[in-house]
Amino acid sequence: MNKTLLKIFLLIAVLLFLFSGCTGTGNYGTFQRTLELSQIFLSYKVLPDYNYYTSGGYDRPNAILGVHKDYQLITDQWLSIPNVDSPQVYKWISTIDPEDRGVGNSYFAYYILDPEGKRVGFWYSIQKHTVVKFQEENKIEVYTPDLMQPGDGFGGRNDTIKLKP
Repeated sequence: MNKTLLKIFLLIAVLLFLFSGCTGTGNYGTFQRTLELSQIFLSYKVLPDYNYYTSGGYDRPNAILGVHKDYQLITDQWLSIPNVDSPQVYKWISTIDPEDRGVGNSYFAYYILDPEGKRVGFWYSIQKHTVVKFQEENKIEVYTPDLMQPGDGFGGRNDTIKLKP
């Protein structure tokens, strides 16, 4: 095979690979970072039209998720938290995002937007991205963040792992 033909074949293969990522079959959401939402979290306000969920545990979650009450979260990975109040949000924020956490290790607040750009939820986590899938009948799937977060020891939260010989 001559070099020109090989280059053309390689170019076509790369283009097909790139375009195949744009033609997915699902409806995916996006994130929108705003100062407004960060201020809501840091003032420990509860958004009344949202159902609250945590990932990684109730007392020290690695993410807080809110899904508008018009949507149903499809998951077995998120813990549903009923009756969230301002003292609970304060406890979460002061535990997971203390002011002395350090540069590069802070949590971020994002609105979750549906494929049309409508706000349908929020995400508060040290992880800046995740997959959000929209399904029929206002069902939404949000992937949880990694369980190990910066500052945690190997294996999470300064736990040690013993390897068998």
